[in-house]
Amino acid sequence: MKPHWPLLNDRDRDAVRMLMAFLHGRLSERPIIEWALRSKPHEIVKRVAVLQSLEFLDAKQLKEPWRSAWRLIEESWDQELPQSSGIDAYRVQRRIAAGERSGSLISAIIALVQPRLEVDARSERPKAVTSKRPRRVEDLFHASLSSQKLADLDIYRLDSIDEVDFLTSLGIAIEGAVNYGIALGRRLGWEGDHKFWRIGQLHYVGYQVRNEDGYNWDVDKFHDGIAPSVKLLDAVVKRIGALDPGQARAFVSRWKQMSTPIHLRLWASLSQVGELTSADELTEALPALEDRPFWDIHAFPEIAELRALRFDDVAEKARNRMVARIKRGPPRTFWPRGTDRVRVKGAQQYWAARELRRIEVAGSRLPASAASWLAGLLDEFQELRNMNSIQFGFLTSGTARWVKPEPDDRFNDLVGEALLRALEGALASASSSWSDDPAERASDWIRSGDNASLILSELEAARDGGAEFPNTWDRFGWSHNPPNRDNEGAPEHRRTGDRVLALLELLPAATVEPAIQGITHWISSWERVVTQSPTLLAVWIKLWPIAVAATNETTDETDTIDLNQIVGSSPEEEPSDLDTLNTATGRLVGVFLASCPTIQGDENPFERNEPLRVMRDSIIAADGKSGLIGRHRLIEELPYFLKADEEWAKRNLVAPLAENDAESLALWRAIARRTQFTKVLEVIGHQFADRATDRRLGRETRSSLLSSLVLESLHAFREGRDPVIANAKVQQTLRAADDEVRANAAQTVQRFLSWMSTDPTVRPRQSADEIFRLAIAPFLENVWPQERSLATRGVSAAFADLPAAAGRAFSEAVDAVERFLVPFDCWSMSDFGLGGDVDGTPRLAFISTPEIAAALLRLLNISIGTAEGSVVPMDLAEALDQIRSAAGRLVQDSAFRRLETVARRR
Repeated sequence: MKPHWPLLNDRDRDAVRMLMAFLHGRLSERPIIEWALRSKPHEIVKRVAVLQSLEFLDAKQLKEPWRSAWRLIEESWDQELPQSSGIDAYRVQRRIAAGERSGSLISAIIALVQPRLEVDARSERPKAVTSKRPRRVEDLFHASLSSQKLADLDIYRLDSIDEVDFLTSLGIAIEGAVNYGIALGRRLGWEGDHKFWRIGQLHYVGYQVRNEDGYNWDVDKFHDGIAPSVKLLDAVVKRIGALDPGQARAFVSRWKQMSTPIHLRLWASLSQVGELTSADELTEALPALEDRPFWDIHAFPEIAELRALRFDDVAEKARNRMVARIKRGPPRTFWPRGTDRVRVKGAQQYWAARELRRIEVAGSRLPASAASWLAGLLDEFQELRNMNSIQFGFLTSGTARWVKPEPDDRFNDLVGEALLRALEGALASASSSWSDDPAERASDWIRSGDNASLILSELEAARDGGAEFPNTWDRFGWSHNPPNRDNEGAPEHRRTGDRVLALLELLPAATVEPAIQGITHWISSWERVVTQSPTLLAVWIKLWPIAVAATNETTDETDTIDLNQIVGSSPEEEPSDLDTLNTATGRLVGVFLASCPTIQGDENPFERNEPLRVMRDSIIAADGKSGLIGRHRLIEELPYFLKADEEWAKRNLVAPLAENDAESLALWRAIARRTQFTKVLEVIGHQFADRATDRRLGRETRSSLLSSLVLESLHAFREGRDPVIANAKVQQTLRAADDEVRANAAQTVQRFLSWMSTDPTVRPRQSADEIFRLAIAPFLENVWPQERSLATRGVSAAFADLPAAAGRAFSEAVDAVERFLVPFDCWSMSDFGLGGDVDGTPRLAFISTPEIAAALLRLLNISIGTAEGSVVPMDLAEALDQIRSAAGRLVQDSAFRRLETVARRR
């Protein structure tokens, strides 16, 4: 990892020393390993503390596997991909298209395909088994070979590159990346064998695009690790071979001498070109191959392909040896011990016939005796007779397919209690194989047609509402679909809802408990119907304690709130939050919220509606995770409850937000789910500013909180009133926020201008330039921090399209945001709000006066960088043409000339 100590300020150095004191003596603890694995690249203090601790340790103080584990973590930190890696391929393509052939470009290409070490905690992997006493690194975490995603071959535009020296240098560099990946794979447990999944999988060493379910995908599209570097090396050397076969032969000859399966496969791929490998070399090499490369078309498809394509080039004696070996079939050791001898014999004959048939399909000629022997087998193996590709049987990329339901038709012949008992037995049974699952087939039957309605009738006829059939009740709840919104108020649907609620009143708790998930799913999906039923309260009260108990007992990842993760999460991402919707408690809270009526005037709907008040108070009284879920859902609707009963809402919903614990942080995420306006801010606005800079909350949450403050300030300027939160407080919050959070606030300013000028419900109606002068301009002047140090790429990108949104105040808007702008990655004029057409008229046509044209020129000049490699809008030339037509004198401006030069280079 690069040394960061000299770059740390005094505060960060003190934090490093504190962490080192904490880590002393703890580097041999699994939780510390997992804590380090969860650290992000920007968390320099954490990582420097770890590395400094390792440096000061004596070898005897940290034994294996801990020492090796920490060094692998350090190596993985060195190789982490930068955030911008997703678009790096297109930057490389642009540089190649521009004619660049530099060493810097080679480095950029290598970065796209370089195999990298990746480590992650075993606790984050499904079905991971951890060892109490780790003896190997693998017992502590999972280490694997990774890389960037495979880029399309078109990205590299190899057909446009004619410089052999550049291609050779590139090939040597990629070969080095492949060799590094192989060495790293060996350190991670790959034994240099046919198990390529250990190094990220490799179906085919060359680029091989095939149509999979309508998608043209490379067979290794979803593989990272060794695949991207190997495939690009194959493509580059093939391009060298087309330009200078002698240079390409140097690569191929070198690969032949190397002992790894990767190099053998590369040799086989390139040897399909006659100019690169002579017939004599093939005569010597192909018959002498070991059994695995000779036979395994999944691990070594290039060998089978080479043998078929150049069979006629091999000397006759060698051809006969290969044919004889093929006719004998693969060795018996390819099949597990105990496999039936007849089955193995049949498979051996199939493999032999397949490879001989591959040779025929390639256009090569088999000896007469071999052709006759094959003809006798093709009657048995018809699919081989129909073979039409030499790549028959090769691996392809994985695809997802819809699995057709398979309802068990035997239930069609049953009625009454016999049907219910048969369904209950099937739903309770375990599957015997992936293709024979009685429970799934019973579920498919219930979902088919009107069978769910039929089951409802049978449950009505059963004793105690079907108390003996909890599994059937659970599956019924998941399968009985609600009516469409268009006719949900029809009398027949209300009657159906009442029928189910009547049965649920009868069910004993012993039946409801195992079926609570399905039952609450039904009541939630039918909420728009059942909220009109007088029976709902009794059923809801009956289900609530059972739902609370079931929810509080859940321990799976989606339902469990990890309080430590919420407190200690990285500010880069949102922490795992409560699943407030897909739990039994969450569903019943949703039914309560759907029952809450629209508030008329100052009425309190809970004063006169006792059932509603009982539901509300039951939710608040719940403890554990259910209580937290209930508060979370109610706080999402805080404006409603403040209006309905402000005193109750302050006591039960606002007060928990003031706590400084993990649960309050989870509840602040509920507040951040939507923009909060004046009524809420009057009650808890003073806490918004503090929480908007609280790094224990995720960045998305902090951004939402700060946006609410910004919108309140903008509305106050527009309405000519004092803001609920003082502008000085908002300014200080903007100043203390992360750059990305501040950039999101800048986007909020632009969105406010667009919304208020186009929303027909806004009164009084005002144009974009009026709103800009009334609210945006004073906000930027008096509230937004003026320090140049806070002018970042993110803020610049957010403010760049504000002038276009300001309409006739375009020039004034450029003046207002100019001091906040720095160069950023602007790919098109859409980043400035001037891309595309409106009703057939280009948006650029708005630049029609000398004043606006001069303002746009200033905007572009500030936003488009001067450094080599800076992003340039693809339609910059069109914008300059529009400036020229609106103000011809500007063509003499130095900014115009610079941008014109940049546009030509693009």
